[in-house]
Amino acid sequence: MIRPDPLHLYAAAIATWLMIATPSFLRAQSADASVTPSASAPASTAASAIATPSPKPSWGSVDLGAQYVGWSSNDVLPFNGSELLVPLTLSVVPWKDARFYGQTQFADGNYTDSVSGTETFNLSSLTDTVVGLEAGFDSFSLPSIVNIGVNLPTGDPSWEFKQSGSIIPTEFIDSDYRGRGFGLSFLYGLSLKAGAEQYGVAAGYLYSGAFNPDYGLWTGNIPLKLGDSTFLSLNRVVDHGDGQSDILRLSAFYFLPTQAEGTDLLQMGPNVNASFAWNNPQAFSFEVGGQYFLPAQNEANGVLVTEPDTSLAPRLYLYPSYAFGDFNLLGRVKYILANGYPQSNQLYDGGGYLFGLQPSVKFKLDASSALCFSAGFDYVLWQNGGYDVSGNRVDLAYAHWTFGTHYEVNL
Repeated sequence: MIRPDPLHLYAAAIATWLMIATPSFLRAQSADASVTPSASAPASTAASAIATPSPKPSWGSVDLGAQYVGWSSNDVLPFNGSELLVPLTLSVVPWKDARFYGQTQFADGNYTDSVSGTETFNLSSLTDTVVGLEAGFDSFSLPSIVNIGVNLPTGDPSWEFKQSGSIIPTEFIDSDYRGRGFGLSFLYGLSLKAGAEQYGVAAGYLYSGAFNPDYGLWTGNIPLKLGDSTFLSLNRVVDHGDGQSDILRLSAFYFLPTQAEGTDLLQMGPNVNASFAWNNPQAFSFEVGGQYFLPAQNEANGVLVTEPDTSLAPRLYLYPSYAFGDFNLLGRVKYILANGYPQSNQLYDGGGYLFGLQPSVKFKLDASSALCFSAGFDYVLWQNGGYDVSGNRVDLAYAHWTFGTHYEVNL
């Protein structure tokens, strides 16, 4: 099994922070390294994430869930784990077109790896907590939106490193746990409507706080400061009536350097994302897209030097879904190319495939509440991701499954 190297750990850290800091209405198209909606998100689909928002409740909502997640691999040594997750999301509508929100999660995880002898971590803690404000208004005589998010460090900063040898690589499936430092995000967007078409542009800045994947295990407790990032998104939405629409989106991220004790350590290369989605809430929907990364820069003799090859390879994805009333079936397909490094290099990544299905169903209890159930299964093939007893690279296959429920109520 390949031990996670710092570059990939930092890349995953930046990517998952973006998933937290990016507002929900843009999250399905944000530049996360995995380009996959979390398998733990109950009854969620890429299509629904970009659909026209439903009418807001009178003054707020509460969503409380519970989910079991498990995974295993075909490695002859133990690389497996399980998690019990209890997410909580609160939303308050203080005035029209505004929403205060907060979300956190309790996690209990069991992670077994055999990187340096077989070891198991049993962890239990809250994750980080995110609070923020999303508000709509008019600027320049155009509909606009602003989102301000704050990441509160209520999680365990050592968790993500301790789980890294056990979990499925985050380029395929996102980590369910977040334990970071204090962070801020700001996003501003506006739109222009022309008949059935609507054009939008959004720009944002994300301040990333401290993060320490080496927490006492490799180089001691060296403070790391994740690189801040800027975000730009352009999109076109066409309304076809009866709730049907198509969405074309282009987006990009630019990252500032990640620092260790105030010294530049790594600067992720910019990335560009493109996607097209068709949304029909009563039948078939899909999203197809891709992501391209430019080379990163690594520290060498006190300066940042562009890497000779691209460590993060391009990736493509397809999310089809079909709605049968309150029952929804979501599919996930992803293909990640091998990166530019030779197999003899520590930074080599062979890429691979992901195939997944996630059925979900919603039972309306009354006019303001519902109980939702979901399950999921993913098959992941990480090409040349491990070693056999002779030291030759071999493919690693993972099975990943989820079972969950959540209760939602409008207040």
